[in-house]
Amino acid sequence: MIVGADMRKQSARGWRRAVSGMVIGVLAFGMLTGVQSAAFAQGVDQDLPTWDDVQSAKNSQAKTDAAISKIEGLIKDGEKELDRLRNLHANTIMELQAAEEALAKASDKVVTLERQAEESRKEADEAADRAGVIVAQMYRSGGVDRSMELFLDSDKETADALLERMASMSKATERNTQISEEAKESSNTAASLGEQAEAAKKEREVLRADKAEKEAAAATAVTEQGELVRKQEEQQRDLAVKLEALKDKTTKTVAGYEERLRQEEAERERIRKEQEEAAKREQERREREGNTDTPPPPPTGPPTSPPTGPPPSNSNGWTIPTTGYYVSEGFRPPGRPDHTGIDLATGMGTPIVAAQSGTVAMTYWDGCGGNMVSINHPNGWQTRYAHMNTWAIVSPGQYVSAGQTVGYVGTTGCSSGPHLHFEMRPNQDNGWYDFVNPAFYINF
Repeated sequence: MIVGADMRKQSARGWRRAVSGMVIGVLAFGMLTGVQSAAFAQGVDQDLPTWDDVQSAKNSQAKTDAAISKIEGLIKDGEKELDRLRNLHANTIMELQAAEEALAKASDKVVTLERQAEESRKEADEAADRAGVIVAQMYRSGGVDRSMELFLDSDKETADALLERMASMSKATERNTQISEEAKESSNTAASLGEQAEAAKKEREVLRADKAEKEAAAATAVTEQGELVRKQEEQQRDLAVKLEALKDKTTKTVAGYEERLRQEEAERERIRKEQEEAAKREQERREREGNTDTPPPPPTGPPTSPPTGPPPSNSNGWTIPTTGYYVSEGFRPPGRPDHTGIDLATGMGTPIVAAQSGTVAMTYWDGCGGNMVSINHPNGWQTRYAHMNTWAIVSPGQYVSAGQTVGYVGTTGCSSGPHLHFEMRPNQDNGWYDFVNPAFYINF
């Protein structure tokens, strides 16, 4: 069975993975152990073996065995370097996450202070109203001075009644003084909380700017990292095919293997040009429509609540992100509550396309998700695509159209077979929560 990633626990751990301290030098083919062969380059600063080198090595079994051993060593070292390159973004991602958390706390603080200030203002207003009622009652009764005049001119019964009335008015005065003090205290508290809220807002804006700076740094890091990873992946493919050619005992020539690599490179170049043309057409379209800026930022909160009923009868504008698939594992099946997406099993190298138009948020390596890409959509949603066979062929900040290729199906990370692990979230903060079942929105 094809196993999807533990996309919550493992992925969160992948985000925070420490950058390896290992520094791999420039890979070189060097001198073959025990065999002095001019067919292979020598020295740590030289290039990797060429196809001529591989062809020459096939002419001798001893040279072939030594070349196989050396290339296997290079591939092993290359995997270490690839792992290092895949995690170069770890520091910037961790800094971005810290900035996001600080901003979230600051925003919560502003909301709390504003709510408390409003409650205190309300209490002050209510106290003032109560005091006003008491004053009005005293005014309607004629006041203390008038009561004293009646007392001096009245008989005993009238005097007793007036004494009771004056006592009641005295208590009312005391109560009014108490209420007035409460009103003043609530008013002072409201003013203090209001000042704190304003200070918190300024702090929030500083943190917002810091978060934006960290986002830009993270985007730059993963973009530069992507180029390094892609080059290393190509080198690993090159070495793997050359190793396959050396081990092939059915043919004495390597022309077929060399042609296969050439065709793969030509296909990658074709795709690259298609991506450039697609980006150019999109830019021209936006210019025609009078919108030359990048797409507007999405709303900050979830646009809708996850549905509780059956899947809708249509795909709500979403595009199925790959082809020739079958659902090998669903969303949070029994026994796997942490499976936060849906697995679409299909052939290795099958194109993965954007489920909806949007802006590439991140291209990265995740410990369990393997090569991944996340896309933010104008409706406030985020989609994620995992286990790609290579680094994403799109870059952070790039606008992609629905159905545009962003990568290819693979089995990187925690996967035992080629498939796309596809996730959807009504949130765009790159967190590891609020996942929803894609089957509620897309008819797979």
